[in-house]
Amino acid sequence: MLTRLLTAMTLIPAVAVLPAIGAASAEGAPDCERSDPSRGTCTVVVPGSDGTPGAQPVNNPGRDAEVPTCTVLGQPLSCSDPVLGTWSNDFQCYLKRSSPQPDSSSPLWGDNYPEGAVYDCLDPTSGAYSNGARLWLPGPPEQGLTPQQAAEAVVRRMDLRAADIGIVPEDEPGSIGAVGAPVYMWTARGPATFGPQVLTGSAGGVTITATAKVDRIVWAMGDGTSVTCRTPGTVYEDRYGFSMSPDCGHRYSRTSAGRPGNAYPITATSYWLVDWTGPAGSAGQIPLTLSSSTSIQVGELQALVTR
Repeated sequence: MLTRLLTAMTLIPAVAVLPAIGAASAEGAPDCERSDPSRGTCTVVVPGSDGTPGAQPVNNPGRDAEVPTCTVLGQPLSCSDPVLGTWSNDFQCYLKRSSPQPDSSSPLWGDNYPEGAVYDCLDPTSGAYSNGARLWLPGPPEQGLTPQQAAEAVVRRMDLRAADIGIVPEDEPGSIGAVGAPVYMWTARGPATFGPQVLTGSAGGVTITATAKVDRIVWAMGDGTSVTCRTPGTVYEDRYGFSMSPDCGHRYSRTSAGRPGNAYPITATSYWLVDWTGPAGSAGQIPLTLSSSTSIQVGELQALVTR
């Protein structure tokens, strides 16, 4: 009679142990205004940027998203006036090039003469000098930010990161999965790694409320397949045994032997959607794609028998 004595897991040619339980976490992402796709730091494509991979441009700008917004004490007003000049949300006055320009010895130039120009800062209600009266600028004043541009600036202040990867088997020495055994994938739950996260902020005098949440995480498993998860995933516990993850899992049909490091490279790409609203009913959506990575080894289950 055949009696099963032991089930062992091997990654040819080495003998390994059963996988330990735990998470292999991506390193904490630095400030959102930096870009490091390998560590999942987010970046936002804004006008004039170089289109750094890993971030998507504004999509679905919505109502009035591309119309400059100018405000005084929170109330809208025209961004330009044929007499007073161009409105500045920063200085809260209309800016008009002084005519004539002050003499080169004037302290208004600072150390900048002959670069730039001196501008009159004019009150919108009276046309008289306001808020410092006259000031030097390196170039002509720009109109107020559009709500879209303001939204991009606010989103750059949000702490949005790639998945903080948890996986079983772990990415640790001696931890090896098995062909046909369930692989659990998850991310740490939180406003920075899955959302939702809400931030109200101002840029260029335009106030924006942005709400960010992950729409899905796509796991590239290294064997040519990908798994799309709409939830953060389920953290593995011993009591689950060899049952499949209920919401974010995978099974390998081949070992990782012979691959670089004898491991499958795994990349988790989080697809963030940031919905924003601004003044005068303006609204839009900014999608971001942020990625983090790890790797795991997968071996074979072999049954040893005796007669």
